[in-house]
Amino acid sequence: MQSELSVRLNDEGYKNWIKAGFCLQKIRDCLLRFVNTEMEKFHQFLLRTNSVLQRESCKKFCRAQGTNFQRACSLCGEWKREILNHHTNQNNVIYWGNCSPPLWPKYAWEVAKVYMPRGQANRQGLENCDVAALLNLINSCDQFDFVERQKVIEIIKCRNDLMHSVEMRVSTKWLDNYRQKILELLQEFQHIPEAKAANKVIQEIASSDWQVQITGTDAVDALKFTDEEIDANVIFNAELELIREWVEELCFAVEEQEVLQIQHLNSLNTFKELLKQNKELESVLHQEVEQLYNLEKKLKSGMRTVNDQDGEEWNLEEK
Repeated sequence: MQSELSVRLNDEGYKNWIKAGFCLQKIRDCLLRFVNTEMEKFHQFLLRTNSVLQRESCKKFCRAQGTNFQRACSLCGEWKREILNHHTNQNNVIYWGNCSPPLWPKYAWEVAKVYMPRGQANRQGLENCDVAALLNLINSCDQFDFVERQKVIEIIKCRNDLMHSVEMRVSTKWLDNYRQKILELLQEFQHIPEAKAANKVIQEIASSDWQVQITGTDAVDALKFTDEEIDANVIFNAELELIREWVEELCFAVEEQEVLQIQHLNSLNTFKELLKQNKELESVLHQEVEQLYNLEKKLKSGMRTVNDQDGEEWNLEEK
């Protein structure tokens, strides 16, 4: 694992991509406890200020699917109304299918998921969400009105750049700009001890070079940044988490659009080539390989394609 990791980190663009993802994970970790506390307060506020919400439970086992939640009992309908009342942009697509409406009276987490992007239905607890879910929650729920939303939006855009990077690479210039935006965002949370600590680590990670030290046995002892050392396994695990999120985002994009675009094909090929050249990644990413296989099957079995500028149809067949 370690020797192959050292080779990958010799690619400046890929190393920058991992660094940026690592920083996102640090943002998530430092805000988890605070956001969880705020959503518990928000949940209690809704219950305290609206007596209708204090009814015991939903009697009709209401269910939401995707962006649709039309047929609701009176209790779930009132919860829906209150949730929308505190949404900062009701014109955005809302993924009601993220949650189970009958659980709204009991769990703040189920309410929080309404303010998040797709893909949260099977995630139990805030600690299992990714940074996109966390940032969209902060941006969409007025419980966080004290935060300057544009700063949150800028990091969401950066996160999307990472997830939509066809080559899984970003430039050093992009990374420097991203680091500045992170600094501006974390200034909004200086009252949180975890944010203060994370800020120092994030700035060091983004601004320094990871120097791979290889022993005589061709094993990586550690990766150096500034005057500190970080275990190679920490970087490897951050890399795996970022790749998994990248694959999930690709699958979401293709399934939602029901069309194979050129960048989708190129992203699939990038992932396949990465696995081909790094067997230790392939051995660990079993689920992601299966997702890729299933995605290819869908695309080959009839999902529409987009033609390129010359009118030639792109497909997944090897050439």
